[in-house]
Amino acid sequence: MTEMISTDSDARSKGFLDLALFVGGVLALPTGAALLVAYPGASPLALLCFYASGCIAVALSLVYPSSFFVFFLSSFLFVGFIAKAVANLVFDVKLIEPISGFTSEWDQALLFAASGLFGVCLANFVAGFYPSFRNTRRASGPPRLAHSALGALALLTIVSVALYWGNYSFHIIRIGFPLGIPMDGRIYAVAAFVISWGALLGGLTAMLWLIELRGWPYAALIYMATFLGALASLSMGSRIQLLLYVLAACAVVMLRHRQVQSWIAVAIAMGLAALVFAGSLAVVSFERTFDFSLNAPPVATPPVQHTPQTASDPMQLPAPAAPPSSTIPPPAPKATSLADKVETVTHDRFALEGLFRQLRNLAIMRWVGMEGVMTAAANSNQLSTDLFFKVLSEDPAEGSHAIYQKMSGDRYGNVEYYTFLTLPGPVGIASLSGSLPVVAAFMFAVTLVGHSIEWVASRATQNLATAAVAGVSLAYLTVQMGFPWTLLIYAIELVLSVLFLGAIWWLTKRLTARGERAG
Repeated sequence: MTEMISTDSDARSKGFLDLALFVGGVLALPTGAALLVAYPGASPLALLCFYASGCIAVALSLVYPSSFFVFFLSSFLFVGFIAKAVANLVFDVKLIEPISGFTSEWDQALLFAASGLFGVCLANFVAGFYPSFRNTRRASGPPRLAHSALGALALLTIVSVALYWGNYSFHIIRIGFPLGIPMDGRIYAVAAFVISWGALLGGLTAMLWLIELRGWPYAALIYMATFLGALASLSMGSRIQLLLYVLAACAVVMLRHRQVQSWIAVAIAMGLAALVFAGSLAVVSFERTFDFSLNAPPVATPPVQHTPQTASDPMQLPAPAAPPSSTIPPPAPKATSLADKVETVTHDRFALEGLFRQLRNLAIMRWVGMEGVMTAAANSNQLSTDLFFKVLSEDPAEGSHAIYQKMSGDRYGNVEYYTFLTLPGPVGIASLSGSLPVVAAFMFAVTLVGHSIEWVASRATQNLATAAVAGVSLAYLTVQMGFPWTLLIYAIELVLSVLFLGAIWWLTKRLTARGERAG
């Protein structure tokens, strides 16, 4: 589908795709049968629509690829809905997010989910008419262009390291923590963007240009993603950010597999990334367990149970801190070394059990999906288009006092200082309308908008890594939707950033070409 893939490469890719679809089909049949046997609802048709829409969404994104965003959105939704439903119903794995008073409203919940997944399928078909991949080109130019790209990469790396240090120290965007330093809103927006995804956007974009201009190995993309991902994960307190960073790099490598000269180098880079991920996962998990369970500040009201495994893990702009007069002083996280934190957690049996429970839940049960539609189905008497539009326009400053937080059970309403939220996801938010067509239309629109933003990114920079970072980040933040306004802010920042990168690239190419002719 893209101009970067040759005929022989197409044949190999088609063979791999056929194998993946065959294996998926073989696994889908018995899994669907097991779901049908375990299904507690009244209508098998609702389950069939739910299961088929999820499988078709992923299959379509593979057979008719249009963008990284559509593929990863379909995949993340599949895990959050289909895989989570299998885990819960077939293997009796408990859900970890609140679901209000849900008891037996399974048919309604699955129809909400099926409608949203159907909207994604339809959007994938439309997106195929203007795929983002066609806009990318291999970079070429004089040596001065490569020197400029290398200088930009070095500068970006230095700035990123400084920002990550500041983030770890002052909680600019650290999961669970309110903002730890007074900051102008505009500066905060830029800093939060760079810390969460902007550094990776610039880093992988510049690295791919250097790979194409200087012949560097494609494994360099994975090394860059691992380096920035480790810093981001540790400073943000995120257990998955590094994995997402490496995922974006690997997506570029897989799509450019014809140009990869050494798969051994790629394998070594992946091995290092796996080791770094394991290390960052351990460090972040110990720190979160210590901070949220064993070192929580005192509260004026009776605290609710808020063990780390129930805290949501948003990756983008956190809920704003409460006014200084109403906040409780932080528990000075720097006063305790990492070694002391590890020792404290390992000597507390309950904390250690909670940590292991968190790690077990990361693969499937931490993904957002089922709980949102289950909460909506449990409150069918409250659903309306008015409620849907209220949630769409709700101020993120509401935090744990927002509409969905109250509707789902108000689990974190009394938690002081730390900010925990349960996330409905885009399908869950649309389900608050109570209308299946609205759910399908909303997911159709969201998917097409996300795809179009990636199309703009690839068009502006002609860089495949830019498109990959845009697609992966948008897909993940869409699935993690809690307050639509925060996603809108990120989308605007992303569009402005890729337009800026494209303008700088175009200007640098013209200047270096002119200098080459003059020389």
